[in-house]
Amino acid sequence: MFRPKNKIKKRQYKEEIKVIDEEINRSERYDINFSVLVVDMSDSVPRGLSKLLPGNVLSFHLLQKYVRSYDNIIGPHRRRYYIISSHTDRDGANAVKQRIHKLSEKHKWGNLSIGMAVYPEDGKTSQVLLSKALSEIL
Repeated sequence: MFRPKNKIKKRQYKEEIKVIDEEINRSERYDINFSVLVVDMSDSVPRGLSKLLPGNVLSFHLLQKYVRSYDNIIGPHRRRYYIISSHTDRDGANAVKQRIHKLSEKHKWGNLSIGMAVYPEDGKTSQVLLSKALSEIL
């Protein structure tokens, strides 16, 4: 189990923590896994215009096509997207990471770092899961 070095500030990650907490409740009820992915654009990648018009950098709409309709995508926040994937174990999360990297290469988005945490293997609270995923990109 992952032990975070720094505590996540609930105020800073309010939306992400809320969605992860909801997924934890569902996962406990039905005894299923889920994953948290953090997609981080490098500073060398040009910024898009907005969430709806991110330019050719990291298209929110293209990213939505490459995850399931019931997965949650939050962002962009500080050049990051947060993907909470229901019913997804480590193998499934790795497959999503590979699809996003291929999508990035195809559309020339630049360098992406993707951090990942899987419930309950990597942690059982939203703060621990988010810390684990963030620690992989920092």
